[in-house]
Amino acid sequence: MRPFVSTVCLLFCVTTSYSALSQTTATSVTPPTPFQQEAQAAVTGGKAFSVVNLSATAEWTAGSLHESGTAQLQANVDGSTNVQLTLGSASRTEVQTAVASSRTCTWTDTTGTNRPIGGANCFIAVPWFAPSLSTQPISRLPALLGTTDSGEVSTDGSTFHQLNYLLNLQGTDAASTNLRISLSTVKVFYDPQTFLPTSLEYSIHPDGNDLQSIPVKVTFGNYQSVSGVMLPYHIEKFVNRTLQLKLDVTTASIE
Repeated sequence: MRPFVSTVCLLFCVTTSYSALSQTTATSVTPPTPFQQEAQAAVTGGKAFSVVNLSATAEWTAGSLHESGTAQLQANVDGSTNVQLTLGSASRTEVQTAVASSRTCTWTDTTGTNRPIGGANCFIAVPWFAPSLSTQPISRLPALLGTTDSGEVSTDGSTFHQLNYLLNLQGTDAASTNLRISLSTVKVFYDPQTFLPTSLEYSIHPDGNDLQSIPVKVTFGNYQSVSGVMLPYHIEKFVNRTLQLKLDVTTASIE
């Protein structure tokens, strides 16, 4: 059980103070790039929606521990999320409030103990399991959320189109501002033919050290139309290049 406990603490027991995040920058909404317009059309068909709900079978792996069960996941357009994993000894509930300078993030273990998630781990720009939600006009998304378009990139031997989602957070000087924006950034990779998200990448950090990055990659497949919006029905989450969580969606809805 020791490897599992260590992994849980590394990923979730983060309580770093991040008081500088209470400052924000004033930003203006920039027009979407041509690729962003294509992606919005492909993913949403021009439909506006505020909530993604997923029910899924789930498999969790942490070191020698392997658990299977179910998952209930909800992501909201304001950036708040609720993830409930029923996975035996790996069961947990993860909750984060709306994207704002006062955002809070917590996780609850099998004993019902509520633990804070602090530091940069609480300011990941977009929900990791619902990229479709963020593929809407930026005016519908949280005011702190910004996007940049990196164009075509090559990764894993294939070509994708990369969009970056970030939070416009201000530090005490230019260097700390750039660091906070960088720590919040999620890179989303789109298929240049279908314009659907194929994967996203971001970093998490151990307790007390936001400068040490642990890579997270989430891949998406088996897209299906749900009320006109394309949602992935197969999701895999890799932490430090090792598969941690696999989800196969059984039911999905949007609101």
